[in-house]
Amino acid sequence: MSDFVSLLERLSRLTTTPLLIGLLVTVSGMLLIRNWRLSLPLMIAQYVVVGILMARSVQPGLALIKLASGVLVCLALSVAAQRADDQRSKRGESVASDRIAGVSWRQIPARLLVRAAALGLMLTVAFGAAQRLNIPGVPRELLFSATILAACAMLLIATSPEALNAGLGVLMLISAVELGYTPLESSASVSVILGMMTLMVGMTIAYLTLADSAPDDAPVAIQS
Repeated sequence: MSDFVSLLERLSRLTTTPLLIGLLVTVSGMLLIRNWRLSLPLMIAQYVVVGILMARSVQPGLALIKLASGVLVCLALSVAAQRADDQRSKRGESVASDRIAGVSWRQIPARLLVRAAALGLMLTVAFGAAQRLNIPGVPRELLFSATILAACAMLLIATSPEALNAGLGVLMLISAVELGYTPLESSASVSVILGMMTLMVGMTIAYLTLADSAPDDAPVAIQS
């Protein structure tokens, strides 16, 4: 554990630019490509970047709680998504691997264009808001990152009909809140509570992902 803490501390000394670029790459990829086989690895990379950013203002051990809880949630979501795909495959429906292998190049440009336009609009709003906001005690790079995550999270939630993608937006929103709040209250108890919140939300998303894969005509059991 001490090796991970020391590594996170060394990574926190990186310049802000590559971290912000990494954050932009992860949120852009998740918004443009709605496939869990690509979104979840990007989400893990996003948690690494968020953990490094948090280690710049709080103890690296506390930032490691965020990183560990995020990675565990992504692993649990990957298991749930794979089980959901297995259920869809048994019914002959399209699954994530099929959508990657059989890409429709005629439809992709239009979809990407709409998503890219919405992403550009939200990033513009986030940049403008970050320039105006000034919260004492919160470093500028954390406030900027939190604004980007919050704006992109709301866009992902609003435009995702699937439970998994919408859930990833909720997790991004939690990360945005943590980046803005943790520097103001950097106690271990707050970090543990926020980490547990991430785990609880992640388990809820995993359940909804499995429920989302059930057939539309499946009977719903109501207990009296």
